[in-house]
Amino acid sequence: MDVISFQTGFTLLFFIAFMVMVVWVFWPGRKSRYEDAANLPFKADHNEFSREPQRHE
Repeated sequence: MDVISFQTGFTLLFFIAFMVMVVWVFWPGRKSRYEDAANLPFKADHNEFSREPQRHE
């Protein structure tokens, strides 16, 4: 096996891995999970900005 074949094989391997990741991320059943994760910064606790320290029990 020469260097060109080795590089071609690695290129194909990484391309296939990339395509698998793209399909994994954009699978329709995962849309709600990613939407929830995207909205996390906007779901701040209302007491987060109060001056009194919070006590979590």
